[in-house]
Amino acid sequence: MSETQERLLSPSEVIQILNIPRHRLSYLFDTRKLKSEEFTRLGNGRFVFRQSDLGKIKKALFAVGAK
Repeated sequence: MSETQERLLSPSEVIQILNIPRHRLSYLFDTRKLKSEEFTRLGNGRFVFRQSDLGKIKKALFAVGAK
């Protein structure tokens, strides 16, 4: 894999890496803390995340937890 090509992560991998329950990730999208149009979707409509997206997700989790 080249340096310019990031590995794509499934939602299951993201929740495992961040050690959060699936409903926390869903909540971030449902409440528009994360905007779905900012993330990559496959042809079948499923989300995939880049390694760089983990930072956005962590930031949104922190913002929700700080309230």
